Amino acid sequence: MKKLVAVLFTSCISANFAAIAASPEQLSGSSSNQIQQLNSQIQTQLKQMQADQQAQIDKLNSQVQNQLKQMQSQLQDQIQKVNTMAQNQIKQVQTTLQQQIKLVHEEVMQNKG
Repeated sequence: MKKLVAVLFTSCISANFAAIAASPEQLSGSSSNQIQQLNSQIQTQLKQMQADQQAQIDKLNSQVQNQLKQMQSQLQDQIQKVNTMAQNQIKQVQTTLQQQIKLVHEEVMQNKG
């Protein structure tokens, strides 16, 4: 997940700085003024990148949460199936034991008589 975010961050930075270099706004005034203008452009781009990254992170978080909910639901279904199977086996064992106890009891009663 961290690698994915790092890749997204790097690609956004590259794309946004490429956009600045490809189509710079006309700079005017002194060197100091031009630096301030560039800083302003860069800050605007960074804010946009942060917004884009947050949107991507939110989307990824949503996908992960949906996957976790799906896995949780599947696990709950599996647990329920295993519980049902175990209960059925226990009932079968109880029935078998009751039948065996009945047979032994009948034999004991016949031998007494």
